[in-house]
Amino acid sequence: MLKKRTLTTALLLAAAGPAMAFTHTGKDVDKSMFEGREIAPDPWADQCDVERSLVPIEGKENLYRHTNNTFPATHSGLVLIQDEGALVIDAGNRCAAEWLRDEIRERFDKEITLAILTHAHFDHLAGSSVYQEAGAEIIAQRNALEPIIGEKMPVAEPTITFDEEMTVTFGDYEVLLHHEPAGNHSNSMVQVWIPELSAMQCTDVCQSETFPYMDFLDFYYPGWIETLDWVIDKNPDVIDVGHYSPATAEDQVALRDYMTELHDQVLELHREGMPWDQLWRNVTAGNEHKDDWFGYEYMRVHNIRGMFRWVDNHRRGLW
Repeated sequence: MLKKRTLTTALLLAAAGPAMAFTHTGKDVDKSMFEGREIAPDPWADQCDVERSLVPIEGKENLYRHTNNTFPATHSGLVLIQDEGALVIDAGNRCAAEWLRDEIRERFDKEITLAILTHAHFDHLAGSSVYQEAGAEIIAQRNALEPIIGEKMPVAEPTITFDEEMTVTFGDYEVLLHHEPAGNHSNSMVQVWIPELSAMQCTDVCQSETFPYMDFLDFYYPGWIETLDWVIDKNPDVIDVGHYSPATAEDQVALRDYMTELHDQVLELHREGMPWDQLWRNVTAGNEHKDDWFGYEYMRVHNIRGMFRWVDNHRRGLW
């Protein structure tokens, strides 16, 4: 299915055009795997009446953040501008991606030459086919391939993939792609780290003074904590979390503390034999953030439900 490749732009640029203006340590995807695949209609194709922006990250040369829609429904990703073109992370919907493509052309006279898909959840991949139609190469973690095909997603088809670590040299910058094999928020998640800029894309796993979404959805607790440990160790100045507003490493320390406390409380109450209707009322984790984190009223009880489900599925007693 996959073939090993290290792409050397200098040798291929003349023949391949600007979409090859980078090097990487990933693997080529065998494009035949996408032949004849069914593609579902895009349910968000006409959602064009939303605010969009492309704003510079303060103090970070050549680095921008694209957004569509407004808080709390914002979707976002980092954009790196170089002579070779633009590196874009995620999309949001087709109209937003078309706007971003045109905005990059107008403001920088550049094409999108590389797009990184953070994970195989449609809300972040919707519209990414616009980048591919413009000639961009598409990077995703290996586990994203199956749901893109199996769920008939109307999104870009990855051309490059990797397992746990991958390095991209894009213009003047080394970009590290990291995947936690234990999973976190999906089993296909990619964190994108630009060391020279001390900037990171940590979509959905990281938070910005916000409770995680609903019941954690596609959720792997141990790997989520491992990922937060990895992020905190890198200590980035700025983290784009794919929603809301940019975050800091300190925000992730607080998030890790909340999630581990939530897990430990749910596990203890579950071991006491407390039923769900009683258990959730006795969880206190997160109460200290009632007034300073977004989502206490909307998300916290769902967070408890998701952690209860994780503990209930994974705990084994005397049997």
